Amino acid sequence: MAAGDRGGYASSVDQVMSQVLVAERDARDAVARCRSEAVQILAAAEESVRCIAERAEGRVKLIHRIADQAAERALQEIHGTESGLVSAPPDADVRDLLDRAVEELVDEILSAKP
Repeated sequence: MAAGDRGGYASSVDQVMSQVLVAERDARDAVARCRSEAVQILAAAEESVRCIAERAEGRVKLIHRIADQAAERALQEIHGTESGLVSAPPDADVRDLLDRAVEELVDEILSAKP
């Protein structure tokens, strides 16, 4: 090979190596961007999960409160009926009172705003 040919060969090798180095740098930058984006997506997902859990907990507390109130009303109605303080229909018994309390509870739960 002539000396001029080797210079052209070395120049081609240098160009190819330069392209490889640029491609490696671009790949590292792309990986870093993807990692950063993944961290942001994960943080947003975790925040969404936190919000959903808080709303669910609030709804469960509301349901418990409504159930407690309905049970308390039913007990008061039962105790009042037994002591003669509350006038219940003549055919009303404990089952009827509980059925009404459950119906009220369902109505309150379905119409409640969290």
